[in-house]
Amino acid sequence: MIRNLVLALVMIAFTNIAMAQLKVIYPNVNQLGKDAFGFAALKLALEHSGQEFDLSVYQGVTNNARLRKLMKQGWISISDFGTSKEYETELMPIYFPIDLGLNGWRIFLVHQDQASQFDHINNISQLATLTAGQGLGWADTQILERAGLPVIKAALINLLMKMTEHGRFDYFPLGANEAHSLLQANKPLAPSVIVEEKLLLIYPFGRLFFVGKNNQALHDAVKLGLERSFENGSFWALFKSHPSNQGLFNKANLHKRTQIVIDNPYLTDEFKKIPKKYFFNLDMLN
Repeated sequence: MIRNLVLALVMIAFTNIAMAQLKVIYPNVNQLGKDAFGFAALKLALEHSGQEFDLSVYQGVTNNARLRKLMKQGWISISDFGTSKEYETELMPIYFPIDLGLNGWRIFLVHQDQASQFDHINNISQLATLTAGQGLGWADTQILERAGLPVIKAALINLLMKMTEHGRFDYFPLGANEAHSLLQANKPLAPSVIVEEKLLLIYPFGRLFFVGKNNQALHDAVKLGLERSFENGSFWALFKSHPSNQGLFNKANLHKRTQIVIDNPYLTDEFKKIPKKYFFNLDMLN
């Protein structure tokens, strides 16, 4: 009797340990895997969550559109991408912008032979005479189109880089924190592409973590970990030191750029409630 009771208690203890450990699978978008800032931010959040976790990367390469299907099917636990009302409805968002909203501060990749055509552009009407390239399934696409900007879409970032190289569109807008590193990573595909130096397209936006609707435990753990790491300064330290963000601090020259501000009518009420302290401003570069 006592032996059976001890065995039962041991089994319960091991079950509780297994249940407490979060199994977390992050996607391999654009073949970045563990090199993505999202992976680093996720690992930092989990380390600050107080939860045991097992973090790995999904082996298959996927784009943003297919990614959401894999999340719904349970193959991928969590991912980060620019938000939209649709995504916040079909998945469970974590309302903390891991990009500090910088995916809505867009600078342009352009072919070096086409850079001069931006010299005399100062407003949205003038920019609308040119065509942008954007990713299929990116939330930004509808924001640009709603502002009257023509957009050509492609499924993967390497295709967009090739299209920029071959002049399929005039400019490829990317977040000011990511443009330089993404260009560097894809430079063999786009040797004639440069970062345009004059313009800055701004709209309210943010890159959020999303989990499946049935994964409340992971949602709560990551949210708590992000908030804790922000408050103790470790999130900002990671943001400043991560290789993918170095262009923002060393090359983007945001203070000197001409700003073109457009609206984002697709923000949800929940997103609008995110504290302003979590969003980037130019003073943070000082």
